[in-house]
Amino acid sequence: MIPDSLRARLGIGLLLSLAALFAGLWVIVDVSVHRLLEEQMAGRLAHDGENLLGGLRFDGQGRPALDRRRIQGIYQQPLSGHYFLVETGGVRLRSRSLWDADLSLPALPVGEHRRLRVSGPKGQPLLLWVGAFRKQGHDVRIGVAEELAGLETGMRTFHWRLLGWASGMILLLLLLQQYIVHRSLRSVAMAAREVSRLERGELAALREDVPDEIRPLVQAINTLLERQRLRLIRSREALGNLAHAIKTPLTLMMQFGRERIPDPADRHQFDEYGQRIREQLDTTLRRARLAGDSLGTRRFGLDDDLPELIDTLQRLYPDRHITIDTEFPAGLTLPLEQQDGMELLGNLLDNAWKWARRRIRLTIDTVGDDLRIRIEDDGPGIAPEERESLMRRGRRQDENRPGHGIGLSLVRGLVEDVGGALELGESAALGGLRVEVRLPRPGGAG
Repeated sequence: MIPDSLRARLGIGLLLSLAALFAGLWVIVDVSVHRLLEEQMAGRLAHDGENLLGGLRFDGQGRPALDRRRIQGIYQQPLSGHYFLVETGGVRLRSRSLWDADLSLPALPVGEHRRLRVSGPKGQPLLLWVGAFRKQGHDVRIGVAEELAGLETGMRTFHWRLLGWASGMILLLLLLQQYIVHRSLRSVAMAAREVSRLERGELAALREDVPDEIRPLVQAINTLLERQRLRLIRSREALGNLAHAIKTPLTLMMQFGRERIPDPADRHQFDEYGQRIREQLDTTLRRARLAGDSLGTRRFGLDDDLPELIDTLQRLYPDRHITIDTEFPAGLTLPLEQQDGMELLGNLLDNAWKWARRRIRLTIDTVGDDLRIRIEDDGPGIAPEERESLMRRGRRQDENRPGHGIGLSLVRGLVEDVGGALELGESAALGGLRVEVRLPRPGGAG
């Protein structure tokens, strides 16, 4: 399975490339060194063979003899691993090292020489050099052999050393590559951290001083964010403008209906429908005011944004003297963008403000990996059988009292969009309605 980490992929790719490279070099070096050593050995054997030829003499009857001074001591030791054989006129002059063994020399024309592998007295591999000469009118063949065990032992030692050096070089290159990749990807890691900060609402855009390879991606993200911001501005402005534009014609239409509809029952129904439209328009305008200027991706910070929201509600309901108690950890932020946080808490506190008699309590804490928001009031509360229907779009607990049950349905939709849950119950402390919202925290962080 290919790992997902780019650093791991580069490391594996480099490791495989280096392994293939060193395997190829291993074969090339092994063949080259082995051939070089063998050629050096063959050159030494050829030198010994020519030395034997120089020490070869023929007497008056044509019988050959070797000058013992030309024979090196290694050829005098039995089974020493160094052997020679001189053939001329049917006479074979052997080194004492051959003991009772013999060497078989191939037939060669005068002036040629050959190098080949043969088996020695103990079956060990030998490198044999054979040359054909003419001396004093006699054809002479000289074969000089040396045991290959030393060469093979030296090659094995060389292999182990080469393996150690290759492993060390591969490890060093991998560490060097990891260091280079780490430095090269530092800007990518920084961009990833900025994306996380962007997701938490701490930034409005990504920095574009990044490598050329990822700059188009960063620029595309920033362009998308800017388009989203402008789209939010246009949507909210259009919503507010529409609500304002409808209010005046709606007032005239309701006045016209009261004057032109003769039947009291029809006039009452017409007036009731108009009032519902007016309430929904007021809800839309109130939501726009509660959202304030939160157009960026910043998270809803309770320390900074909640006092502003409470102040807005107090100005929306100047005739209601409500005391609100808040309890939450310092520095806590909601896992929502500022506008969504304003909308969620704004609608919940707006409902509580309408129905509370004197007190509202807002408690925010963490339960496991969730953030729990609890809003309680000392109002009349809601019967259990009415709580579910209240959260349906457009329903209100009391149709005769100004309110916007649509707010709870909007809150429910917003909470469900982020994987949270909304629950209505009875406040044990204040006796009125208890609204509890649970929001999952990204990565378990508040």
